[in-house]
Order: sequence, then C-alpha cells, then structure tokens
Amino acid sequence: MEYYFHPSPRPSSLELLSDEQLTNIYELAVEANASSDFIEIIKKVLNERNLTDRDH
Repeated sequence: MEYYFHPSPRPSSLELLSDEQLTNIYELAVEANASSDFIEIIKKVLNERNLTDRDH
C-alpha cells in the first residue's frame, strides 16, 4: 500500500495571529525559556512578516 502526504492548505495557528499577538507570544516564549524549536518556528513567521527588527 502506498501513502501520499498532502499538506493542508490551511494556515498555521501562528499565521492567523496579528503582528502584535505574534510578537507578544515570541517575547513570552523567550521569557519562559520555551523549547528552542518552538521559538524558531515563531521566528520563522516573524521573518516572513518582516517583523524581526522590532526589539529582537
């Protein structure tokens, strides 16, 4: 049996957040010493929105 992966066309939960919400979550994640993988995912979305120059 062969299986094929079909990525979902839906946006991720992080992509649905406003810029301010995403920035707040990033700051909270850093303060809480969240996993580096999670922080990197947030950074990726911040980069895609060109928000990385904001106090980071």
